[in-house]
Amino acid sequence: MKKLILVFLIGVSGLVFFCCQEDSALTSAAYQNEQSVNSLELAKKPAANLIGTMDLYFTFGQWPAQPVWEGTIYFEEFGTFGMRFYHLSPFKEYSQASPFEERFEIYTVVGEDTTVVLAGPDEGVTTLANKPPEDPTKYRMNGEIDLALEPFDEWLGRHVHMSGIITWQTLQTPEGPVVAPDTAPGIFRIN
Repeated sequence: MKKLILVFLIGVSGLVFFCCQEDSALTSAAYQNEQSVNSLELAKKPAANLIGTMDLYFTFGQWPAQPVWEGTIYFEEFGTFGMRFYHLSPFKEYSQASPFEERFEIYTVVGEDTTVVLAGPDEGVTTLANKPPEDPTKYRMNGEIDLALEPFDEWLGRHVHMSGIITWQTLQTPEGPVVAPDTAPGIFRIN
């Protein structure tokens, strides 16, 4: 009888041992599967929205070869970068609404090297219903990012929206006073 009890205990111990091993293997496989699913979900998750603050001034550049707006853009996550706009459509005379096409570039400068890190085409409208130069006018534009390098590479192909105001100045010329754009502070948003 002692031998029978001993065989029984050894059998039960072996069974418990193998059951625990199988449970551990199943738990490990389930954990690895969960990790793979989480990695796939992160890979499919789109990049978060990115918001920057633009501080631009009118350059009087000869379009389309030179930028007509230039200045800086500040992103809380990345800091301050240079920003410029190349005007691509003919300038309009004063009217209630003036549509335009441009190309924006956000760039870094290291020494004498300028590197464009985010860029794309945009189209917009300036609402000139106010009375410049006393009152600022509004602008709004939308575009798409067709160039994105570090640290902006995850936003390639995304849509961009910009809006703000244009302040005006009166310039004294030999032909008399001329009203011209001055500054264009605004918000830059990628979604």
